[in-house]
Amino acid sequence: MPLTDIHTVLQAFLDDGWLRDPRLVGLDSFDAAELDARGFYRLCDGAGLCLHEEQRLLRRAGRPVEVLFKVYQQDGQLRANGLELGYQLRLAPFLRGVMSRGLPPCRVLLGHKGRSGALLFEHGLVLQFAANLWGRPRHFFLTHVEGRVDHTGPDLQALYADPASAQWQRQSCRGSAALRELAAVLAGVPASRS
Repeated sequence: MPLTDIHTVLQAFLDDGWLRDPRLVGLDSFDAAELDARGFYRLCDGAGLCLHEEQRLLRRAGRPVEVLFKVYQQDGQLRANGLELGYQLRLAPFLRGVMSRGLPPCRVLLGHKGRSGALLFEHGLVLQFAANLWGRPRHFFLTHVEGRVDHTGPDLQALYADPASAQWQRQSCRGSAALRELAAVLAGVPASRS
């Protein structure tokens, strides 16, 4: 089976707020029986919430890349799905690539010293990012994608600060190269109302 391009999968998350089509990651459905049959690791909390995860291969620039695909179910019902990407995909070039189709309104949340953060979209999609691990933060990498079926985003306030617009502008102008790069890309994207 040919590998799906990682940008196609990420665009599907952006379009719907979650990954609606299981075929994009080589599955027939997101049912627990299908996930078990495909060898997904399952971790349940005893209250009906289960996380299923497995390494999947996608294609990027003609080469296979490994991602960790996650499916969250509550009492057997699909609640969310997502990808752990590691440090394989730079955030700014990815965002520039999807801008032609339009980027939904989003909020920027920043972590400690602006080395990590998240983009929270109105339809519940979360794109988490982090700066390069060593040295000065030159670029952000898209590290985690999570979309919820009910279009509610997770509460990330404990992890990230939600800078007001004026503060975001000041921080992005004076901040690291990674922050300036992100601010330049997001300059034309409408802010979320929430």
